[in-house]
Amino acid sequence: MERSVGSIYIREALQKAETCFLCYLENRFETRYIENYLSELVMDSNERMKIAKSRGFCNYHFHKVFRISRNPDTEDGLGIALTLKTVTEELLNDVKAHRNLKPATVKRLKLSFKTDSGSFFIPNLITVVANQTECPACDHVSTMMQTYIQDFLQSLTADEEFLKLYDESAGLCIPHYIAVLFIASRVYDAKLALSAKRIVEKQIQALEKARRDLSDYIEKQDYHFSEKQRTETEMVLGESLARVVGRQGAERTLERILKAN
Repeated sequence: MERSVGSIYIREALQKAETCFLCYLENRFETRYIENYLSELVMDSNERMKIAKSRGFCNYHFHKVFRISRNPDTEDGLGIALTLKTVTEELLNDVKAHRNLKPATVKRLKLSFKTDSGSFFIPNLITVVANQTECPACDHVSTMMQTYIQDFLQSLTADEEFLKLYDESAGLCIPHYIAVLFIASRVYDAKLALSAKRIVEKQIQALEKARRDLSDYIEKQDYHFSEKQRTETEMVLGESLARVVGRQGAERTLERILKAN
């Protein structure tokens, strides 16, 4: 079977990921996008327009952009400074427009405004805040993940070697498990139906392992166990959290996939 670029990356993730292999891939796409944005896209006028429209990245991605920009190995203060300047100028115009707000009604627990041109509804103020719906990074990552999940499902139904790699992997976190099943449900295929059942069984195995590991961790917190025995189970908490909620930001991709379909 000829291997696509997508299946090659997925194979690597299946072999290297300690927990959810789609979390591994998602983090890779996200980091590469941000590094590329800071080094090249920040000077692209179309990307600058996206940033202006969205009032920047969402809170999660703006903090990640900042952290990556301050990395000593790839420090790029200019890139984030240019982005923040663009966003600040847009926000300044937004806030200056609020000078025209006039109290329309003042009641207990409620304050509404109007402008010279008509009524102004407070919920419209949310457009001033950078959000996930318009965030360029969220959009890029969710698009990439949808494509790679489709490649994963296709490889799972057509490649025995790939299926073996999946069976030997740590499986998926819950957000990516739901995303995979949701995308699988959009396309009816007899082989895909069998693969979906296999994914469910694999998820049950992963959660049962997490439960056993957590039970072992809890048991070893008793004073009868030595410090060495307790230390040996310390990794369990982080691994179990990763199985349940996935990487930070995983729910963003799931939410966009559910909305897009």
